[in-house]
Amino acid sequence: MQQFAHPRVVVGVDDSLTGLAALRVAVAEARRRGLPLHALRSRTTAIPCIDESLVKAAFLDACGAFPADVEVHCEVSNRSVRGAIAASATDPRDLIVVGNSGRGAWHALWSGSVSRVCLRDARCPVLAVPAPELARAARREHWWRPRHRDLWDRFERESAAMRG
Repeated sequence: MQQFAHPRVVVGVDDSLTGLAALRVAVAEARRRGLPLHALRSRTTAIPCIDESLVKAAFLDACGAFPADVEVHCEVSNRSVRGAIAASATDPRDLIVVGNSGRGAWHALWSGSVSRVCLRDARCPVLAVPAPELARAARREHWWRPRHRDLWDRFERESAAMRG
């Protein structure tokens, strides 16, 4: 097992909107604190082709480029996301950054919630990043609720208002 310097910022890498927001915040925190960033990606037996190139692609999606001013360690783990983060953030001076989907207790009951488990079990500080507005707005539109506005029309109105 590799030995890493502590303290550091530990983040789980996911290509969802919430995961990319957490990655962006983790890079900013590592930069602000002057700490190395440990980026983890979980590989299960169902997805055997995940490698470090997908982690680097997530950095491109989240930040526009791989951060040159932050020391980054990428790791692909065979453990679950929760297990990999718990095994990596062993020092009380570490910081865990996770995305919080905000889907509620019903979703967490059936699929689990990485942020809730990290907040409950971590031995170091945890920073839970809320889902971006676009992810929350898309999730609000369900078939059982009446649609008040189309998401695209709302985007067009708001972007026109921001332009002037």
